[in-house]
Amino acid sequence: MPLSCQDCRKFAAQNFKEMATVKSEIGKPKKDGLRKVSIIICHSGGRKRIPTNIYLEASDITRSGNIGNKDKKHLIDDIIDKYRNRIYNVELEYTGIALSVDDLVSKITAKKDNELDFFTFAEEWIERSKLKYKEGHRATLNSLEKFIGRRNLPFSEITYDFLTRYCNSLDGMQRAPSKHLGNIRQIFKEARLTYNTETQTLIPNSPFERFKVPKDKPKNKERDIDVETLRKIIGYHGTGLAGFARDCYVLSFFLIGMNSADMYDARTFKDGKICYNRKKTRTRRDDEAYIEVEVIDEIKPLVKKYRGNSRVFSFSSKYVSENNFNKAINNGLKKVCTAIGIRKVEFYSARHSWATIARNDLGIDKGTISDALNHIDDNMAITDRYIKRDFSNINIANRKVADYVFSL
Repeated sequence: MPLSCQDCRKFAAQNFKEMATVKSEIGKPKKDGLRKVSIIICHSGGRKRIPTNIYLEASDITRSGNIGNKDKKHLIDDIIDKYRNRIYNVELEYTGIALSVDDLVSKITAKKDNELDFFTFAEEWIERSKLKYKEGHRATLNSLEKFIGRRNLPFSEITYDFLTRYCNSLDGMQRAPSKHLGNIRQIFKEARLTYNTETQTLIPNSPFERFKVPKDKPKNKERDIDVETLRKIIGYHGTGLAGFARDCYVLSFFLIGMNSADMYDARTFKDGKICYNRKKTRTRRDDEAYIEVEVIDEIKPLVKKYRGNSRVFSFSSKYVSENNFNKAINNGLKKVCTAIGIRKVEFYSARHSWATIARNDLGIDKGTISDALNHIDDNMAITDRYIKRDFSNINIANRKVADYVFSL
């Protein structure tokens, strides 16, 4: 009867004088607050650190100093198991030979010649493909990198369990699970077609035979709020996180739907205008998604209240990342909604609500609304190159919206 993995490890423990130990280590916080995870190998009186390229935010770590983010903990546990298995194979091969910790780590970290990397293939394939919208696939790679904390991923690690955990990490994001996992499936299929032939199989695993890419969730038809509900939010004057969330929501609405990432990152405030490049689309457009929004009188006290030093707002000094900032706002908005007795409202609805009120209540033309939201019309892209950008129309529209909202 063949030995199980557990039997093998018992055998190794009984026959080797000293088994190497493997554990994780959380590094010290960097300037941006992130902490890098390393794998520590202890063997023959020596200690060696292997970096993982997995980073933890403050919210990923419990008060006791353990890893509280389940998805990242699973990834780290997988890496530890992988190194333990490699150590067992090395020590079995070198029975009776004393290996230093440096020798051991060198052998277990040596990359196999035929170990193919998903990111390397994906980036090359995206460049040479005839995809119409390549940015969507690049966004998938960025999302995957954020999930695993590194920009390399052997195809062998893309398993049913891995895909399930990645899918779960996207829960609550309407189209993300369908879009990102669909793109990964497409890239994985192309890689198998490229590398697997009748005579060799370099990518033997096929996780998408079991894992089913989720379908798009139906769009939430109530992402916007009406003007009466907006007035209730504006009229709320709470303290703590709820008061902070209300302020951010009001700022976003009267800055023409400025999203949390741009509120967190914006750095230019001049002549009474906040000037920024919309983060979501700045890398996809020739104009780098530049926009200038006038600060209307009604929100000047809020802008002053949250004024920053190196950035327009001080949010980056309080929150380690824009994601944490956005989460804090939405958590606070739950308290606001409960306090004033309205349905659940999320921060991004401020953007939708500005557009809906501008169009349906005030009859502002769609072209102006599109410019105000810093969208771009592909059909007018060539014409736009000949027209100098003028932001006066969108700021006039914003003044009309503000007058309507604040009217009795």
